[in-house]
Amino acid sequence: MKGCTLAEFINDLRTMGGPEREFTFRDKRYFLETIRQKETGLLEMYVAEVVYDSEGPIFRFFGKDFDECTDQFEEAKIFDGKTIYDVEDEIEVLFG
Repeated sequence: MKGCTLAEFINDLRTMGGPEREFTFRDKRYFLETIRQKETGLLEMYVAEVVYDSEGPIFRFFGKDFDECTDQFEEAKIFDGKTIYDVEDEIEVLFG
């Protein structure tokens, strides 16, 4: 991972839900953010591809705390069928 280490990236998710992060993977830009849902009180961590015609998040994780959301993110095969651990060397963090 470029821009920060994978450990720093995951630690920030666990302690602060992000904060907002923008990163690239295989020439695509992604935005990750965690917000609290007013209706349920649950946290929602979502990942969206940054494109002008996007219809919204492409991946969403819900949990009672940052750890629960981060656990789901770590296990999700959202990077061309692979986890973040499988592709960490192909990710560049642009901000966050």
